Amino acid sequence: MLMRIGGGLGRRVRLFWARLRFPRARFGAACDVRSGLRLRLGPGASADFGPRCVLDNDLTIECTGRLEVGARTIFGHHCTLAACESVDIGEDCLIAEMVSIRDHDHCFDRLDVPTRDQGAAVAPVRIGRNVWLGTKVTVTKGVCIGDNAVVGANAVVTRDIPANAVAVGIPARVVRMREEA
Repeated sequence: MLMRIGGGLGRRVRLFWARLRFPRARFGAACDVRSGLRLRLGPGASADFGPRCVLDNDLTIECTGRLEVGARTIFGHHCTLAACESVDIGEDCLIAEMVSIRDHDHCFDRLDVPTRDQGAAVAPVRIGRNVWLGTKVTVTKGVCIGDNAVVGANAVVTRDIPANAVAVGIPARVVRMREEA
């Protein structure tokens, strides 16, 4: 019922409820936390959301490290964020629906050990300010996406994307640079 209240009152009630339900996470002023947030913080982990962020329906966050999200960043529905070490997302980003951002991959080189028992390779992810990640983009470990970049729908980002770049494809590659108007 609380998740269906609309307008400013509804947003404030949902934010109050999120702060009660997830006391170890920090939600900035006027965050809009929609229904279905799944947030798991391991011991010593932190998740910080700047003011006026929008966390749309069914966002899943698994964090045993540090997650930092800048002010006014918007997440579409059904996104997944996983931070074993560190995921930093800048201000004013648009993260479309069904985006996956992870700072780790499973190790799988040894045939004599089950994959689930081989651990993970971890490297921090940094997404700059004013970045737009299109629908179903996947961002993998160790990637840095520069300020003002745009990543097209369904792209898989496996290496750094420079500031002001437009990148598409699997793996994502830069197809052009954005210019001042």
